Amino acid sequence: MAWRIDEHLLRGELDNRTRGRVTGTLWFHGLPEPVRLDLRGDCAPDLAGCTLTFENPEAVAGLPENFATEQRGHVGDITASQKVKIPDVPIEDFIRTKNAPWHWANALYLEWFSHRNGRVVIQTASYLLQISAPVWTMTPEEYRLSREASAADSLAEMEKMFGPLTGEARFIALGELLTEQEREDDEEGEQWKRPEE
Repeated sequence: MAWRIDEHLLRGELDNRTRGRVTGTLWFHGLPEPVRLDLRGDCAPDLAGCTLTFENPEAVAGLPENFATEQRGHVGDITASQKVKIPDVPIEDFIRTKNAPWHWANALYLEWFSHRNGRVVIQTASYLLQISAPVWTMTPEEYRLSREASAADSLAEMEKMFGPLTGEARFIALGELLTEQEREDDEEGEQWKRPEE
């Protein structure tokens, strides 16, 4: 289970100008001190080599007290261009109504794996974003290697908690066991991140 904390975040900064490292500062509603990020890995190609600042105009209190103010670990997936469906009607109507209207939008998706809190996710299309020009760019091969390193880090963390994983559990942890439909869904969501060849 992931920590989903986007509604409590006031503002934040991420920095991936150094290859292999993402640092950042996050300010939460009701938290007296900021949360610091220090993560191994790189952002997706749209943010690799960049700094990102973001603001939530509708932050609310409620971040759990046991969320650590020092988040050390590794990057999962960090992008400002995840494609998501946004309802064009109130969410209650969208859930109740078959074929309710919606549109595609880019969403901020910040995922990391912390030694203290495990998987953390911020996913939203409502933040205000500013992205700097990149100081370096990521090749398709570097992106593939980055994703593989993240999966290996996740596997190592899981094995620390649960012991050695074998068979199907190991493939799932590495993200290698996908159904045909999951692969198609992944391709749809991942395609925008791949630099043009």
